Amino acid sequence: MKEILELLKDYSLELLLASIFIGLICLILLIVNYSKTNKLIKKYNRLMKGADNKNLEAMLISHLDTIKDGLSRLDDIEADLKNQNARLKKCTQNIGLVRYNAFDQMGGDQSFSVALLDDRGDGFVLTNLYGRNSSSTFAKPVKLRQSTYPLTNEEMEAIERAYYPKGE
Repeated sequence: MKEILELLKDYSLELLLASIFIGLICLILLIVNYSKTNKLIKKYNRLMKGADNKNLEAMLISHLDTIKDGLSRLDDIEADLKNQNARLKKCTQNIGLVRYNAFDQMGGDQSFSVALLDDRGDGFVLTNLYGRNSSSTFAKPVKLRQSTYPLTNEEMEAIERAYYPKGE
């Protein structure tokens, strides 16, 4: 024990300087650590504050609710679109027209056959035969591009033109 005390007396100045040096290093490390922690706390508080003074959790929940609402609306729009597409297939969308001279003595191609059909080929063919003293109109139902009534060549051509117009 005496040896230790004597050693401390002999090296007291060196031990004091070493203690001061270690204390300064600890103080510098404490200041650096405090500065970094303070920056981190500021970033954390800014992140948690979010927009409109809401915290991050409330903001995320609000955004998730908005996304759910948007997805629900998108599902509704898709259902409406499917319904509209189904209805559109039943609308008249294919029209074919053939003008011709029904009677050899008449000029000007005043007679015509027009096919008004939907996507499946359902609809009707309207034919007007024009003569010098009279005009007659006929309508024939069409199902899948066929009719239960006999079709003239011009009526068949009108059905064909409804789906394959000249030039295509």
